[in-house]
Amino acid sequence: MIPDPEVSGKTAPSLKPAGAQPPSQNTGSWFSLDGIKELTRGALFKSGPPTPTRALSAAHPSQAEKGSVSSLSIDGAEKSGTQTPRASPSTGGQVPASKGKMAIKIPEARGLRSCRDPYVVVVFQRSELISGGPRISQEEDTLSVTPSRFGGVPIQRQGSDSGRTPMSIPMRSRQSSNTSNGDSNPARPRNARTSFTNPQWDAEAIFDVVESNMSVDISVYSHTASGDDFLGHVQFQASKDEEGTKGWYALQGHADTMAEDAPTGEIYVESYFQKSEKKHYGPTDFEILKLIGKGTFGQVYQVRKKDTRRIYAMKVLQKKVIVQKKEVAHTVGERNILVRTAMADSPFIVGLKFSFQTPSELYLVTDYMSGGELFWHLQKEGRFDERRAKFYIAELILAIQHLHNNDIVYRDLKPENILLDANGHIALCDFGLSKANLTKNDTTNTFCGTTEYLAPEVLMDESGYTKMVDFWSLGVLVFEMCCGWSPFYAEDTQQMYKNIAYGKVRFPRETLSQEGRSFVKGLLNRNPRHRLGATNDAQELKEHPFFADIDWTLLTKKLISPPFKPKLKSETDVSYFDPEFTTALDMNGSLNERAAALARGYAASTPLSPSVQANFQGFTFVDESALDDHMRDRPVRDDEEMDDARRSDDDWDNLDDIDPRKANRMSGIMKSGPHDEQMVGGSHFDM
Repeated sequence: MIPDPEVSGKTAPSLKPAGAQPPSQNTGSWFSLDGIKELTRGALFKSGPPTPTRALSAAHPSQAEKGSVSSLSIDGAEKSGTQTPRASPSTGGQVPASKGKMAIKIPEARGLRSCRDPYVVVVFQRSELISGGPRISQEEDTLSVTPSRFGGVPIQRQGSDSGRTPMSIPMRSRQSSNTSNGDSNPARPRNARTSFTNPQWDAEAIFDVVESNMSVDISVYSHTASGDDFLGHVQFQASKDEEGTKGWYALQGHADTMAEDAPTGEIYVESYFQKSEKKHYGPTDFEILKLIGKGTFGQVYQVRKKDTRRIYAMKVLQKKVIVQKKEVAHTVGERNILVRTAMADSPFIVGLKFSFQTPSELYLVTDYMSGGELFWHLQKEGRFDERRAKFYIAELILAIQHLHNNDIVYRDLKPENILLDANGHIALCDFGLSKANLTKNDTTNTFCGTTEYLAPEVLMDESGYTKMVDFWSLGVLVFEMCCGWSPFYAEDTQQMYKNIAYGKVRFPRETLSQEGRSFVKGLLNRNPRHRLGATNDAQELKEHPFFADIDWTLLTKKLISPPFKPKLKSETDVSYFDPEFTTALDMNGSLNERAAALARGYAASTPLSPSVQANFQGFTFVDESALDDHMRDRPVRDDEEMDDARRSDDDWDNLDDIDPRKANRMSGIMKSGPHDEQMVGGSHFDM
């Protein structure tokens, strides 16, 4: 019998408006030097890895309704008029990250298209601020309405576009939540105001600066009964000088925004950077809010960093369990891959902010993606239409391309490991099964992944497999998104392995275009040397006719509108996470005790020996220079050899059954050689 595989659990010139008129309300004191120092007093920040500045939109912004003249300050020269952000050239190089905090405030907008409940989403270094609805102005005092800190309307779910529940996505079923577990301030009544064109907000936040990328993205939306309307966005490079950045910014549309929906108006933005020294962090620096996931080795919590009050996801891993399961190599590897990807900066990969350890636990603090797992949305919808699936797959290809270009094979592509941010873009997470230092055509042998997504060469080829396994999994994922079930699923695991090796793929009628089917067939070629991507990796996928309508440059810059925008009340909203997890801290005493223990910085467990602790040396993420020293001094080794030596596949029930040559993987299935014609072509597809 085949055992179950291991299951996963250069800065651009600043755009600094000078001489711009401040908004009507008094905001100068909030961004005074003394004020920001008070806000950031006592909090010291560690540096993250350097990242290249992401390019800005080259699209010309629309003019504000008031007809103010645009001006641009690139070299520090002061010009009168309204600040208009434009594309900033990037040298493509990297500079050391400036450690500190970035305070950003959006107090008001003017000249917006008439809307009922406008709010803003700010993204800085992948951290999010989701504002509440607009404040009620003085002339509206006659309205007996209390302004809500997190305004808007309750979350409303969309039904399945297939008119039925999902057929069978072969993973654990999850409940959906119809209520938000975010901040519970009452929403503004829909009749409190007919419309807004010049809203004012209490939108302000302090962000941790852990990368060199100082790009700020601000989107304006309006809550409606049917969804969130996009009103425009702004991208600019925040300034690091003492004056900061202040001014009006004209709203722009996305590349695919229709002319009749072109944004109007401007938003007023203030930002200020405060440099600070690096610091080691620990559990006491974070407040646990919700449990949002758990696995074999620990839990994932939604947490609030106490000094900046930014929301993050914190993965807490038990050292003792990791050692017992012989998973040290994968755990340390996950941390190192997160650091490596952060250093190169991919917009579609969850970023590592901090990592640290206590005598009993390891901590990985990453971006919190408030849109939840793609799994949740797929279970809710049943399946996606081709346009929506294509958008997610295209962004995933960019994430995989980033990994492969950095010699990383992912090995666990599935809906649970794909998250959505507040704007609806994807981010790949969970690198526990990934492997670094795998160059083109190099092979590896560890039997790991999630059963439905395993490539046939993982099961059958004794010579190992290459990075092409990620493209097979992508093909399974495309089919699952568009059809509603996994193409090789069977209740019996051994039968599922046989289906992967020899089974035919049957496309349901009226699902996927001919280009889409051709794309899936290319990815699900059983011979990895003939699989789509085998010649030119992800670039080959990008050039497939299925993506003929995708502008990859605009997609990389996130200038194409996502097909779905999560409806969120605040950055702490957990509506798109499994309530089985998010309510656990409220209902389970033991978890409450656990959360309290973590918050106090200790865990009730027997201390580990110094020899065991030595396994986790270098886990703490201090700054990029220390990381470089650590990685340079670290001997080059093959993590897979360590995996095999330590028998790291935690879901194998009987380790004695594992033959080093993998002879027991496929009981009753004859292995195919690399040139077996059964693995070539499309004969295993039923159209």
